[in-house]
Amino acid sequence: MKTQTHTRHRMKHTTTLLAAVLLGLGLHHTAMAGSNNFATATDLTTHNWPPAVSLATFTSESGEPGHRPNGSNGAQKSAWWKWTAPHNGFCTVDTMGHSDDQFIYDTLIAVYTGTDVNALTRVAGNDDHDSHLGYGSANSSSVTFYATEGATYHFAVDGRSAAAINASNHKAQLRLRLLRARAEHRVGVISIPLEEFMHGMIQFSKTAGHTFSGKILINGKSHPFKGVFGLDGYCSISIERIVPRGAAPQPPLTILLDGTQSIANGSPFTEFALISHLINGAWWGSMATRQTFAKGTESGLKGRYSAAISAPDNVWKSGVMSFTATGAGVVKGACVLPDGTKTTFGSFLCENDATSSWVPVYNGLYKNTGYFASRLKLTEAGATDQVTSVNVYGQHHRPEAPGSLFMPDGRTFFTSVVVKGSTYTPPAAKARALGFLDGSMGAGKLSIPMSSGEINPAIMENLTLDTGNKIIFASKARKPALTLNKSTGLVTGYLLDDAGKKRSLTGVIFMDGMTPKLEGHVSGATKNSFFEVIP
Repeated sequence: MKTQTHTRHRMKHTTTLLAAVLLGLGLHHTAMAGSNNFATATDLTTHNWPPAVSLATFTSESGEPGHRPNGSNGAQKSAWWKWTAPHNGFCTVDTMGHSDDQFIYDTLIAVYTGTDVNALTRVAGNDDHDSHLGYGSANSSSVTFYATEGATYHFAVDGRSAAAINASNHKAQLRLRLLRARAEHRVGVISIPLEEFMHGMIQFSKTAGHTFSGKILINGKSHPFKGVFGLDGYCSISIERIVPRGAAPQPPLTILLDGTQSIANGSPFTEFALISHLINGAWWGSMATRQTFAKGTESGLKGRYSAAISAPDNVWKSGVMSFTATGAGVVKGACVLPDGTKTTFGSFLCENDATSSWVPVYNGLYKNTGYFASRLKLTEAGATDQVTSVNVYGQHHRPEAPGSLFMPDGRTFFTSVVVKGSTYTPPAAKARALGFLDGSMGAGKLSIPMSSGEINPAIMENLTLDTGNKIIFASKARKPALTLNKSTGLVTGYLLDDAGKKRSLTGVIFMDGMTPKLEGHVSGATKNSFFEVIP
C-alpha cells in the first residue's frame, strides 16, 4: 500500500500536463489521479447516477484484485464507488449510460465486500453485457446481485484491456438501480403523443417476489396486465389495440415498466417508458410508490384541502379544487376547471420524503376526447399543510354546439395550469373560515377586473363576511349573492353585469402560504373571467 500511495502522489505532478494534452484533443478531463481509489471511493445513494470520471490517469493499487470475471487483470486503471444498501433486493450496477464518444466502450465491472483493497470478497463481476434495452453496447458491463440491507458494497470499473482506455475513450459512468424485495403499489399518469392524443392513468401492485398485476386506463378503456420483473428491474408488456371490424390494424401498446426506485430529472417518480416499434414516436409517463400506513395509524397529511387552479397563459381565469386525504392514503376530490368544466378524481398519497407526498391525478373529459392531469404535492407545514402542483396539464375540448361562442371549433381550451392551496379546516362557531378578512373585521370587496369582450368596465362591490360566514353585499343594484360552503371552502353565487346579464361565480377559500384568499371565475360567453375578494 505504501508503494502505491507514492505512485499516486508522483502522478499528481503530471496531472496538469496530462490535462493540457487532453484539453488540446477536445476532451474534458473529469477526475484527477487517485480521486476514485478504494479508500476515497465515491459514496452512492440508491437514486444516484454520479458524474462521469476519466480513467486516463488512474492506476490499480497494491493488492487490488483483477476485475475480470476470472480474476485476471484488465487495464489496471480502475475507479471505485461504494454503496450501503437501504433495503433488501436485487441491485443492478452498469456502465451502459454513456452518451458521448469519450466513454470507454469495453469495460469491466466487479462488486466486492470488505474494508481493505487487498482483502476483498468478490460478490459479482461482468465483462460484456448485451443490452436489449436500446442503450449501451455489447461491450458495456452490468451485474445484478442480491443486496442485504445495511451491507456496504464496493464497485470497481476498469477497461477490459490497456487498449480500451486512450485519449479518445477514457470516461466511465456508473448507474445503480435497486429492485426492492418488498410489496409495493405504484400509481402514475401517462401521456402518449402520437397520431392521436392518448392520456390516462396506470397503477399496479408488486409482490416481494417481483410479480405484479395492474391496469392501464387509456381514453376511458381499462387494460389489465400482469408479469414478473427481471432481475434488472425491467419488464416489457404489450396491450392489444382493438379496432372496429374492417378498420386498419393498430400497433399494440408496448410498455416498458421500470420497477426500481430510480430518479429521473430530480423527481422521485419511478420512470417508465411506453414504446411502439411500429410508430415513430416516444411515449412517456411517470409513477410513484403509493404510501401505506399500518392499521391504526394515520398520515400527517390526512384531512381536507382547498385550492385554486389558475391558467398562467391567461391570468383572468381561475378554477377551484376540493379534496380529502384519508389516514389510509386514499385521495378523493372534485374540481371546477377555469373554463367551468366539472370533474372528479381519485388517487393515492405517494412517497416523496419525510414532510411531503405526491398525488397523481387524472380524469377523462367529454367522453375522453380530453383530460385533466396533475401531479399535486402535499407538504407538511404545521396546522395548515400546503398544496402545490408539479407539471400540471389540463388539455381538453369543449363540446361543439351550433351558434356557441365558447370555443365553437373544439380547440384546446388550455394546456397548462397551476394549483396552489392548503389544508381546509371547517370554521368553529363564530369564526370566519381560515380567518379570511379577520384583519379588516370582515370588510371586503368583490373585484372583477376588466376582461376584453366580457367585463368592461371593471366591477367592484363592497361586502361583509360575518362571523357566521355569511356574505352580505352593501348594494343590491347588481343583485349579487355569494354563499360559502363551510364544509369545503367552495363559494358559489352570481351577479348582474352592466348589460344586466346574470353571471355565475365559482370560487374557493384557501391559504396561499400564510395568507387566506378567495379566488374564482365569472362565467362568460367567449371566456370566463377572474374574480377575487380582497380586504
